[in-house]
Amino acid sequence: MAHDRQPRGHVMIADLRIELAECRTGGHTFLRSVFALVLREARVRHGRSRLGYAWAVAEPFAVTAAMLYFFSVTGLRGNGLDFAPFYASGVLAFVYFRHASGFIGMALESNTPLFSYPRVRELDAAVARLVLDTITSIMIATFVFIFLYFAFGSPPPHDMGRMFIAYFGLGLLAFGVGLNIAAIQRRFNMTGHVYNMLMAPAFILSGVIFSLQNLPYELRGFIVWNPIIHGVESFRAGYLPGYPTYHIDIPYLYFVGLILTALGMFQMILSKRGMM
Repeated sequence: MAHDRQPRGHVMIADLRIELAECRTGGHTFLRSVFALVLREARVRHGRSRLGYAWAVAEPFAVTAAMLYFFSVTGLRGNGLDFAPFYASGVLAFVYFRHASGFIGMALESNTPLFSYPRVRELDAAVARLVLDTITSIMIATFVFIFLYFAFGSPPPHDMGRMFIAYFGLGLLAFGVGLNIAAIQRRFNMTGHVYNMLMAPAFILSGVIFSLQNLPYELRGFIVWNPIIHGVESFRAGYLPGYPTYHIDIPYLYFVGLILTALGMFQMILSKRGMM
């Protein structure tokens, strides 16, 4: 009954300390779980290859570099700019979104045995895949920009802050889309295949090979509802100096990403409890 004799303020402070300690413990466990899953994902995906994880960066870099060389030979131009840096900045941003959302969408199905451990949660697996794909994508983009600098004389990115904001917005959107795919995949096992099919037209409709300002007004009014294009165009605007930005809506990209993330987490809770 000593607790009852303490002043009410002291009791509240003691309870608050206990809650903060539990939050710290929970956050520490979450970070350790995500870190372990990131290492596991890297080893599972590329552990059997001789180059290991380096292959995850080398392969897409080689493909992108070959395509850039082709564009430089053909002399294509986009939006009045050399097509090589125009295309490279667009495809890097879009491929990051496509890979991250697709891998997160398969996170539950691929890691089902791990969820029998009490410290591993479904959200941990999804976050781990987002972290790994973000790190890998940034490394690929860095090598591609270095290649553009030395091979084509393209200037380095002029606004890194804008590029990171666009990248993280695309990452948030990919996380939300991936969570929804993972939840729906539990009921319909063809969800992943359908999503991959949708990514083909999405590549065209997300501004990878065109600029929003070059579209007719009526078509632009339809295309701007696609949140991916705002991330792709903003990433490109951060790389290319003087690129028009008046049509880019980054708050819309983050808003859609947050809505889809909340919806995806809600769906995962319902699907886990067998309510959908």
